[in-house]
Amino acid sequence: MMYRPLLFLLSFFLLSVVGCKKSEEDDTVSGMSILFSDNNHAVRGKVSYDYTMDNCGNINLITGVKESDGNYSELKLTLLHNGALAKAQYFKQNSSNNGHYFAPHLQAEKSFQISDFKYDKSGGHLSFSFKGKVYKGSGQDDERILTGNVDLTAIEYVPCKGLILDVMTENPSFNFFSMYSSAGTTTSGLGTANQYIQYAYNVHSNAGQYMSLRLDSDISELVNKEMVFDDSNEKLGVKYWEYQGPFMLAESYGYIDHNWKRFQTRGKITGIHRTFGERSVEPYYQGLIIMDILNESRVVKEDVEIPFYVKSLK
Repeated sequence: MMYRPLLFLLSFFLLSVVGCKKSEEDDTVSGMSILFSDNNHAVRGKVSYDYTMDNCGNINLITGVKESDGNYSELKLTLLHNGALAKAQYFKQNSSNNGHYFAPHLQAEKSFQISDFKYDKSGGHLSFSFKGKVYKGSGQDDERILTGNVDLTAIEYVPCKGLILDVMTENPSFNFFSMYSSAGTTTSGLGTANQYIQYAYNVHSNAGQYMSLRLDSDISELVNKEMVFDDSNEKLGVKYWEYQGPFMLAESYGYIDHNWKRFQTRGKITGIHRTFGERSVEPYYQGLIIMDILNESRVVKEDVEIPFYVKSLK
């Protein structure tokens, strides 16, 4: 007769232990913005670092987890507002596979795919699934397969103060989704009768494209003007390249070398106007490029429409 209380207590103890383990697992999962697996191993443990932010058109997510065996894994994903992937970076520590792993730089979607992307910017709800490969070092021999999903009720939104050039095409016949841009002015023909200041906006896409918008006046002086250009015009126009080299794993936005193929362009820049909006807390300018892209005088893309958003350089 005394066995029944003992059996009851033992059953209660086992249920409590299982319940505690289940609660700890739930707590771990709930603290991870990115739920992910590495080579089919579900990465779970103490969340050491977790970060989400929407800023200047980039959705940045980072989750770092220390597992019970001491292994540390950290996954960073950067997406654009339309669900295009800009970066996937992975770090492992305290394991036999230590090191930094990357999806191809400027071409992350060559090895890494996003699916079922949904983002409600007003409410902050973000959800998507992912699957892809990341590579270690300078080669593709050491790779890992990452899978997972994100389902967040809200992420932090920080207004953009650093808009330079933003490009987000809408016609699927030609995609250009900007992920990094720079701008500046140079004086050409210094000390001659042909001296002029050039205003250049340079931008990389997430798919191995590079574009340089070159103007002969500050954008603020070109409102309501339409400018026709072709590839022979050095003062005004659009220069366009596509990357055709091996995977780049190191993050760099430097010199355009022999791995970048230059195409010719011709078209017009139109619809320039000053505006306010979600892209920046400061006023900025919106315009439209309509152009043909040519390869050795042969048209490969016709009447490409590229909406752009820039700040004044004055």
